[in-house]
Amino acid sequence: MPVVSDQHEAHDYAERIRERLPRRLQELREAESLSMYALWMKCGVSRDTISRIEGGETIPGVHVLARLAWGVEKTLEGFFSGIEDE
Repeated sequence: MPVVSDQHEAHDYAERIRERLPRRLQELREAESLSMYALWMKCGVSRDTISRIEGGETIPGVHVLARLAWGVEKTLEGFFSGIEDE
């Protein structure tokens, strides 16, 4: 089985998305005039988790991302739309 290095293009792509995700979530939340608390109440992802995501301390899995996207009234596609172009 081939060994995948950290220098692989897929790794670089994933790192760019990881770096941009915190700002994207904050922008979408603020565009909906939602505090972290209000987003928590709307989608059930705790305020602490939202804070850690926006602070770049944690990367959410797809289930949490789907809930957050729903909370900011986006599809997953809409949630990530434009994140690659930043």
